[in-house]
Amino acid sequence: MMRPETWAVAGTRAVALLGLAGLLAIALVTVADVLARWLFSAPFAGVYDLSGLFIAVALAACFPAALAQRRNIRVTFFADLAGGTLSRIFDALASLATLVFFVLLVWQLFVYSGELLESGQTTFVLELEVAPWWVAATVLFALCLPVQALVVLVDVMAIGRPELSRYAEADSGGAA
Repeated sequence: MMRPETWAVAGTRAVALLGLAGLLAIALVTVADVLARWLFSAPFAGVYDLSGLFIAVALAACFPAALAQRRNIRVTFFADLAGGTLSRIFDALASLATLVFFVLLVWQLFVYSGELLESGQTTFVLELEVAPWWVAATVLFALCLPVQALVVLVDVMAIGRPELSRYAEADSGGAA
């Protein structure tokens, strides 16, 4: 089972890298805009418009990688107290809850993107259509679904097979 996890991490990292490149680009444009305001009293038109759109897509690009690498926030107090099999059951339940959350999120983003497509909403200054950007963000969030489903599968399998657990060394008495 580790091979699909490895592929998921590698693929989602590539997507996240593109998202981070987008964030870097908007940061550089923002710095240039601030410098233009300060030095020439002439800001770039539409930087705010573009930054909002870019940030939504760039952040959405990072979520699948965070899930694949299990970098989401975890509260492990009860699992740490329980240890062993019960801890792995809590992991599987938490992973399932995360999957349910992302299913609901993607569903609502799909609805929102549809509303934007119907309304034809545009940005204020550049009058760019907003919908294509939110459709892209929705697609990137939809990538979270198979990634998190894989995490759930691995966590469920780890209940009966501790060597698949992300805590395999701790379960056997070694250092985590």
